[in-house]
Amino acid sequence: MQKLRNLSADEIENISQQIADAFYDYKYNEEDMGLIKYIRSREDMYTYIGAIVRAAYKSGLMYTTSDKREGYLIVSGETVGSIGIADGIKMIIAEKKALGGWRKLKDFVSACFCDGGSLETRMRKAKRKFIRIEVLVVRPEYQRQGYMRKILQTVYNMADKKHLPVILDTDDKNKCMRYQHLGMTIDKIRNCGEKFHMYDLIREPRNSQADL
Repeated sequence: MQKLRNLSADEIENISQQIADAFYDYKYNEEDMGLIKYIRSREDMYTYIGAIVRAAYKSGLMYTTSDKREGYLIVSGETVGSIGIADGIKMIIAEKKALGGWRKLKDFVSACFCDGGSLETRMRKAKRKFIRIEVLVVRPEYQRQGYMRKILQTVYNMADKKHLPVILDTDDKNKCMRYQHLGMTIDKIRNCGEKFHMYDLIREPRNSQADL
């Protein structure tokens, strides 16, 4: 894995579109609509994901698998960092545009934090430190070639060195099962509305000397 640095505006836009396409084209299981319930067009998905990518890149939280950029990772938390305040504000404004206004943004955020709050919220209340996977995407042409496992293992290694848990949430049952297969366990399944669930997953630390 390597941190993305010194990218041009065009490169950032291209990466944003690759990630947005992966989200928009994903085939959800019959129990979940996920992001598509709230973001109905590809253009709006570009706006939404682009905001996240730009904020994460500027804050130094974005990685890729290799020079070929088979997959992308955005990670935050203890020893990793977080999105800066200014970039966070820009991200929220762009997300508001993608979702169709402040009211719809509020509805979306309320859904994502429903049923007792996210695992991140609960971890913070318990004063537990963690590393959080914000975005993990493997480009379609490189899927089923082990890249998701490689990305996750990189994060696991970093977390193990710091003796920290890895957490994430996902919006699809099939994605959840895939993460379980690759070493994570379900903390909670939250019912956040019709055909919208959040699957909170965690992987507790083990001993490791590897690093990101």
